[in-house]
Amino acid sequence: MPKRSNKRDSAKAEYIARKSKGEDVSLKELAEQQGVSYQTLRNWKKADKWDDIKIRKKRGGQPGNTNSKGKKNAKGSHDGAPIGNKNAEKDGAYSTIFFDMLTDAEKELAARTPTGSRAALENELQILKVREHRILEKIALYEKEPEDKLFLNSLVDMRVPRGRGSLKVDGASQQMGMYSKDSAFARILKLEEALYKVQGRIATIVNSLKAIEDAEKRLVIENKKLEIMEMRATGAIEVPDPDGGTDSETAAADLTDETQDDMTDGEDGSHIEDEE
Repeated sequence: MPKRSNKRDSAKAEYIARKSKGEDVSLKELAEQQGVSYQTLRNWKKADKWDDIKIRKKRGGQPGNTNSKGKKNAKGSHDGAPIGNKNAEKDGAYSTIFFDMLTDAEKELAARTPTGSRAALENELQILKVREHRILEKIALYEKEPEDKLFLNSLVDMRVPRGRGSLKVDGASQQMGMYSKDSAFARILKLEEALYKVQGRIATIVNSLKAIEDAEKRLVIENKKLEIMEMRATGAIEVPDPDGGTDSETAAADLTDETQDDMTDGEDGSHIEDEE
């Protein structure tokens, strides 16, 4: 009797897990994730009677249920918790953080964070280049793995107590276990998607830094032009005329021409001819 494939149980567990969440399961997509053919997955589904398995539903309304619509505590029927309420907070990512509430380590991190536009962009660029390198390393590792090798993606291990009284042991008897696994190819696709996002952000930051550099160069040129205009206006420098000489040189040349004219003209205004 041939050995039962691990992919068969993994595909079944993934199918049941998605159905229990109220999701529509695409057999083609599931077959690609599990690294098997579409027809093989259909045969497994029919032989193991996946749709006949009773799926335990979660307490409360199921996805799409509108029974509580318009009720007092229904979603959307009130403005929600008061401002500052932290009942639903799980981490600090979405909190309104006040500086006096930070720890010493967080205050030090905030103090060392660059606030200038160029420094902030350069800091983010360095972090993104590290992420890019790590993703590329992971992709290279998965490319070396066999095509039929699977990697654990998620695990649901449901256990019930065994024994009574002082002999009771919590979680000793396994009731059901559901495993979700990915092939190396599926993981490479996810990593490449993340890589494209990181590289796109890197390109955006590089363009922003180039725009800042161009603006700084234009500012230097404009300042130089302003300095020259101020020096011309105050007479600190002589402005060249269109013929190539300075204003003082032009004035001296005009004065010389007038003197020569006076020396060659007579008292009556007639021109003095040279004696033979």
